[in-house]
Amino acid sequence: MTRFVMIVLLALAGGVGADLRVVDDSGRTVALDTPARRIVALAPHAAELVHAAGAGDRLVGVSAGTEVTGLAPDAVVVGMAGSIDRERLLLLAPDLVVAWQTGNHPTDLAWLTAHGIPVYVTEPASLAAIGDAIRDLGVLAGAPGPAAAAASAFDAAVAGTCADAAPRKVFVVVWERPLLSLGGRHWINDVLAHAGLRNVFAGIDRGVMAVSPEVALANAALPRISLIRRSDDGIENRLAGLMSRPGPRLAEAVALLCSWRAQGPHGTETSR
Repeated sequence: MTRFVMIVLLALAGGVGADLRVVDDSGRTVALDTPARRIVALAPHAAELVHAAGAGDRLVGVSAGTEVTGLAPDAVVVGMAGSIDRERLLLLAPDLVVAWQTGNHPTDLAWLTAHGIPVYVTEPASLAAIGDAIRDLGVLAGAPGPAAAAASAFDAAVAGTCADAAPRKVFVVVWERPLLSLGGRHWINDVLAHAGLRNVFAGIDRGVMAVSPEVALANAALPRISLIRRSDDGIENRLAGLMSRPGPRLAEAVALLCSWRAQGPHGTETSR
């Protein structure tokens, strides 16, 4: 059953907050009596999703590293992905918290629920899931129309790229010492696919994984995409920034990857 069908069935069921019900990435139903007015985002990508849904000015609390502009005037930092300042968060009196399933501690999420604070959990596994989350947050903010339009624009942006090009294998570098890459169990694989690229380790059922020197040497001829931020403003550094979190900025990342693919890693066309 798709998320859309589940939302429709919930709405048809009627009752309090029937129009403000969605199903989050954990499979839980999130229902509000009134549109969310005081929102806390517990990860940078969560804040970006709220902002994309047109509710950025309702963000009263965010996590460290958040780069969204146009927050509520009294917005404060309530911690980082791995930990939150519970006392400060309670003082904000949020009517919705947007959390990160694998980034926030389970005990913190359980604590929020125990205090009666509605929690929408995000864990985008694909670009399509990002559009879904934008739509969901628009519903919870009481503005489904603008959010749906923003989500559709995002979907169109990532679809109208170079995904139909013949797949080209790439080596994704997460870290250099030790050398870390990505297996097939990571959302970045979908970003690459939308740009006509394929992670050389996509067939391995792992997320972040260590790569031995022997395996690295065997794949040394492949173009590399580094997720390590650097000080320059080159295309690879811009890609690393855009691909650092699963949010709306990935539309720009896909477009940039298409340009990178056409030029080759050193600015020339490559047939690898």
